[in-house]
Amino acid sequence: MNVARPLLPLLAVVLVLSGCAALNPSLTKEERAALDFDVYGVKIGGKPGQLAMFPQVQRIPVKLGGYDVWEVYNVSPNISELKAWYYEDQLKRLEIRYFNGPGVSSLSRAGGWEGIRNYMFQKFGPPSRFGSDVPILATKGQWNVKYAKFNGEWLFSRVNRQINYSAMADKGEGIAVVTIMDTTPVVVPRMVAEPSPTPRPRVTTGPAPADLTTRPAAPNPGF
Repeated sequence: MNVARPLLPLLAVVLVLSGCAALNPSLTKEERAALDFDVYGVKIGGKPGQLAMFPQVQRIPVKLGGYDVWEVYNVSPNISELKAWYYEDQLKRLEIRYFNGPGVSSLSRAGGWEGIRNYMFQKFGPPSRFGSDVPILATKGQWNVKYAKFNGEWLFSRVNRQINYSAMADKGEGIAVVTIMDTTPVVVPRMVAEPSPTPRPRVTTGPAPADLTTRPAAPNPGF
């Protein structure tokens, strides 16, 4: 007697049910967007080799808080820098940096600080909290939260993701950083700031440079 044939329908049912569980239909579109967060193929959980597509990549020679940290420069016209933290060869945290200043306009090209904020509202819903009581996670420069145009965080505890957005800008100069991290508990030393941060662009009240006055029709922050 061939018992394999009667088992085939049962196996098919099991596979279908397993697939449904993997898709997890109970997730919201915002949770799915957090899980699908992708910057030119760089995603949470990926390997350091995913940075090989970029021409300007530099590894910080010492571990920061137990993490191997890589910096990517001139990512695209809309993104000035990426900073990626890897733990045991898996990406755990990613910073996306935008700047406006002499010779650089990635913040304006991405939609300006307001455009990026609105884009994130549409993609991830309203922030879990925002304001001066939210710690700034960005490690670029020394920021004072009271001067931030926007500082907020999105917490997706069911899928172990956290996204933060902070921006400082005034009259055509500024900086904005989007940070995404895997919040799955791991035994790792506390995250520390980079040892010698590049000073943030100086915020002034002068006139905006001519090449920064045109904003794109729709925000395009690259993720």
